[in-house]
Amino acid sequence: MDKNILSTIESRFSWEILESEKTRVRILLIVMLFAFSFWCIAGTFFRSELYTIFQKEFPIKIVLSVLFFGICYESFSLFLYSHFLKNRKPVPDIARFANSFVETSLPSLVIYFMSNILESSLAFFSPLPFFYFIFITLSILRLNFGLSFFTGLVAGFELLGIALYQIPKFDSIAFGNQYFTSYTPIIIKSVVLLITGIIAGLVGKKVKKSLMLSIHILQEKNEIIGMFGQYVSPAVVDKLIQQKTTMPPEVKDVCIMFLDIRNFTTFSESRSPEEVIGYLNTIFHYFIDIVNQNGGMVNKFLGDGFLAVFGAPLSDNGKDVENAVKASIQLVNKLDILNDQNVIPHTKIGIGLHAGQAVTGNVGSNERKEYTLIGDTVNLASRVEQMNKEFGSRLLITDSVFKKLPNQEFWMPVPLVKVKGRKEEVQLYRFEPSL
Repeated sequence: MDKNILSTIESRFSWEILESEKTRVRILLIVMLFAFSFWCIAGTFFRSELYTIFQKEFPIKIVLSVLFFGICYESFSLFLYSHFLKNRKPVPDIARFANSFVETSLPSLVIYFMSNILESSLAFFSPLPFFYFIFITLSILRLNFGLSFFTGLVAGFELLGIALYQIPKFDSIAFGNQYFTSYTPIIIKSVVLLITGIIAGLVGKKVKKSLMLSIHILQEKNEIIGMFGQYVSPAVVDKLIQQKTTMPPEVKDVCIMFLDIRNFTTFSESRSPEEVIGYLNTIFHYFIDIVNQNGGMVNKFLGDGFLAVFGAPLSDNGKDVENAVKASIQLVNKLDILNDQNVIPHTKIGIGLHAGQAVTGNVGSNERKEYTLIGDTVNLASRVEQMNKEFGSRLLITDSVFKKLPNQEFWMPVPLVKVKGRKEEVQLYRFEPSL
């Protein structure tokens, strides 16, 4: 993978991770707020039931204090992640590991104080250790194997460490069952927590790999559109990407435009190559924009002109001919403006339009393909453009184009012409805006 592309992907991906971290913190905050509300209700309305279960006063204040600290801590973490994201700054790894340690230690604090105050190992066999799994599962959103593994490691070792410290203080006779003072269940739980951390890390790693691949594909698509779109219409690029294969041949109703710059050979003979290319780039910059804005596609550059198509590869629901004529008139008007403002040397153009069916598709080999149009419609459009020289006009259209125009006011018929390659004479119309 190209180093520049890889750097862009990693930079973009780091912000996605920060967004994921914010989501993780929000979920933890919601869980803690729910737990805090639950224990507030339990401590207020079910205190006697808790005493019956544990045979001692339940340390409700300890639980609420730890939860309150957790709510404050997660609120502050959410603020920090938002700050880093807003300023596009990465969170240091040491801060992320420290954050994981503090969060995972919250259930450990509750287990330690409960076992100490209740003077029993009931806390180790209560639902409390299951809260570790919330932190381990949410660590997947960090998309970092090390952090998930570390979360499972902290959970497992803290549970085991507290048990090794507290259990020897308890009398197994008081429980009537040595199971509650045995290390075996605690060791198994600790190993399960560690394994869960490893699994979460592997899942996060897999998700990260898939996301980076998706971002890489998107980055490549943008680059393809950026580079390929300089040569053909973005519409062709989009269709190629969607199909992921070569475009199949189609017979489509299209309107073909040929545009030619007059006296270009004489102009280029007295200019340097740099001046000639600069001139063409300037004029084509405006012309291509006009074609694209009207739903057309510049299919081929012909040195001092181009071939544009309206209706392929995408059609504008029956408005292709109208769009082609509209674009042609705008091209003529834009050239007048450029000439009047001396943006370019005084330039004349000829435009020919013809509507009909053409075969469209990719032509070439596996190494080089070109989206092209073939047929009599294309050939006649080229001939029509050349007729501008004979009639001294700038824009000529065929009868097939004229019949589809909603407004035929500024079009004047010219005498029937004999076109090379056709037996029948062709009726053409010239654009006369002064009519």
